Amino acid sequence: PVPDIERSELLVILGANPMASNGSGWTVADFRGKVRALRQRGGRIVTIDPRFTETSRIADRHHHIRPAADVFLLAPMARTLFEEGLVRLGRLAEFVNGVDDLRQAVEPFAPELVASRCGIAAGDIRGLARDLANTPRAALYGRVGTCLQRYGTLASWLIDAINALAGNL
Repeated sequence: PVPDIERSELLVILGANPMASNGSGWTVADFRGKVRALRQRGGRIVTIDPRFTETSRIADRHHHIRPAADVFLLAPMARTLFEEGLVRLGRLAEFVNGVDDLRQAVEPFAPELVASRCGIAAGDIRGLARDLANTPRAALYGRVGTCLQRYGTLASWLIDAINALAGNL
């Protein structure tokens, strides 16, 4: 899945730099113009990356994450959605299975316990999860940066899982 930037109100970009790559697999023509339009309708962009990228420069907020620590951000975000009653599968409910298994799998990943592992404060981890769940048209987008690391497959899967749990897939 790719974000619908033309309708999004919040775009959280993890391990991607669409200003430089044009979204690679996403292929967003005129990314700058679409970002301007997103802002004009009150939207926001948040980047999460070990380095301050070209996309970070135009973002509303940037979080520096430790290299190869994406899973230690994503698991506590998923846990926050469960813990705070923010899971909203909506129309996807009949197509999704294993939600209880996921809830159990992320239970040990309290933001306060793994914040130092990913380098992002527990409050910010919880805030990102809340923003994704409470913004009607939001998307968490990850790309190559999330894949090319230890636990890369899990990180990529958790991005889709979080989007589904928050009602944004």
